[in-house]
Amino acid sequence: MQQGHTDPVAGLVPPLVVGERVSVLLTPVDGQPTEVLGFVTDLTDDLLTVLDRHGEAHEGRRREVAALRRVPLARGRRPQATPRDLLDALADRAQAPGAPWVTRITDLLAGQTPPASVPAWGPTASFGAVTARMEGEWVTVPGGDVTVWRAAAWWATRMGARSVQVRVPDDEASHAVAQALLAAGFTSLDGAAA
Repeated sequence: MQQGHTDPVAGLVPPLVVGERVSVLLTPVDGQPTEVLGFVTDLTDDLLTVLDRHGEAHEGRRREVAALRRVPLARGRRPQATPRDLLDALADRAQAPGAPWVTRITDLLAGQTPPASVPAWGPTASFGAVTARMEGEWVTVPGGDVTVWRAAAWWATRMGARSVQVRVPDDEASHAVAQALLAAGFTSLDGAAA
């Protein structure tokens, strides 16, 4: 570390961990300063790597970090106001039939610890037997449970998603599934109640 250099990473309380969303100003000795907003994917005593929402990894030496702050997840629009035909089209492309339940990703993940890693950046990812699809500001999940919904949300938020819809096929619809969705903060767009 350079003489007299204060390490903004080391100064965070609680300590920074892989998986957190940050804004970092990197000032390489031989280049222009760069501000990056994204998720920490690697953190060592010497290096910091941040993945932006375009899937580009920005790596910098810790001594090149001029400033760093934690940034909360982006809060999306009111998902209940999204036109139903848009949600249906997203669900069709995700091969996710059934009744739509929606929520903001920030509400679903409130108070949750970010995972150190998520599936690879891309349009789809599998979570057990469930394959989620990310498109625009939405991640669509065909069924699953709260563990799957949150895992898909963490994955999609790294690419800029702000809302999640879970589609529950009629043959899987039950009081228990509705209760789990309501408990996780979802709203039924078909007026289903627990």
